[in-house]
Amino acid sequence: MLYYIAYCFNIFFMVLEIFVLLYLIKNILPFGVFVKYIIDIMTAPVLVPVQKIVKHSVLKCFKTDISPYILLIVLFYMGGVCSYIMEH
Repeated sequence: MLYYIAYCFNIFFMVLEIFVLLYLIKNILPFGVFVKYIIDIMTAPVLVPVQKIVKHSVLKCFKTDISPYILLIVLFYMGGVCSYIMEH
């Protein structure tokens, strides 16, 4: 049972990683307005809390928004934890 729960969370984290990566490259690639809107809607629930944390931290001094990068690191770590649980 624990294997299936970890497997589902692993897939969930992979999908979130893909959406965050699309969020990072949405201004570079010529996506349509609707696709950009969908990407913003899908990433907003996970990006907004990270942006609030970064806003009140020492990392605010950067001119760019580093919250997607922090979120990617956390998602990769959580995916690794799920993979570890599935192996053992």
